[in-house]
Amino acid sequence: MTDATEGSVVVQAIAELAPLWLPGCEVDTEERTVEVGWGHGALQMSAVVGLREIVDRCLQLPQQLWADQIEAWLRAVVAEGELATEEHRFGDVAERQRALLLQRGWSARTAGPVADALIPFGDHFEVVVFIRTGADLRRLTVVRRSMLGLGDPGVPSPVQLSFDEIADLRPVEHDGFSVLSRDNDPLVSMALVDRENLLPLAAVGSGVLVGVPRLSTVAYCPADAGQPTADELARFVADTYRGASDQCSPDLYWLQGDQMVQVPVTLATPPTVMLPAALKPQPRRTWLRHLFGHVFGR
Repeated sequence: MTDATEGSVVVQAIAELAPLWLPGCEVDTEERTVEVGWGHGALQMSAVVGLREIVDRCLQLPQQLWADQIEAWLRAVVAEGELATEEHRFGDVAERQRALLLQRGWSARTAGPVADALIPFGDHFEVVVFIRTGADLRRLTVVRRSMLGLGDPGVPSPVQLSFDEIADLRPVEHDGFSVLSRDNDPLVSMALVDRENLLPLAAVGSGVLVGVPRLSTVAYCPADAGQPTADELARFVADTYRGASDQCSPDLYWLQGDQMVQVPVTLATPPTVMLPAALKPQPRRTWLRHLFGHVFGR
């Protein structure tokens, strides 16, 4: 059975089961959409939502698990509609979008039945979109993003809105490395994305060694600063990550331009950085030493 055929089987299952769980909802099997409603009393609202996400999820599961997955997704979609209605009470939703840099896989580990709105960022991180609602940052899902029209042309970018909010950050110098930090501000992690402005050394020479131990803290040093400085940076990252309420990543990365690779750090106390050969000091031989080495076979 092809993926297209299997997808049609899932859609048909949704069409048969959805009205049992959500009376009044309508499934369009041709367009592969479902219209769901929510509200109280005279305030009734509805939205048409594509089925692609739930179809893809079901195709990854045995058929006997489809019904539970479909029910959980449909009920979550209704809850998303209720959230979308509530969020309008706090002002312009588009202007309240924000983006956070998180470890890759964070969304998959913590998401509910509806997928988060996120942007992949290399092999180690992802950018997850949130809505600032009152004093909280509430994760934005793909479904609610569509309901709120946040993917429409002309809507502000959550990434740029976050850049604007951290543009005033200034590094504090430590013993050989620098730290960007602001208490209780999870947007600081986005400095890694806005590296042209906040981490300009990343595009110079060998780049930087960088860590994001907390959402509110980014620490870095020149990549060729040497073993002692790299070890101090690794120690700071490990100590800052440990026990933090806004943990991001305990690891160290070599960032050069658009390239970022993880740098191994031992689990010893204190930790030691396993620097790539390209970042280790190279012995310099004078012409005289070179001559003697050639003559005496050294």
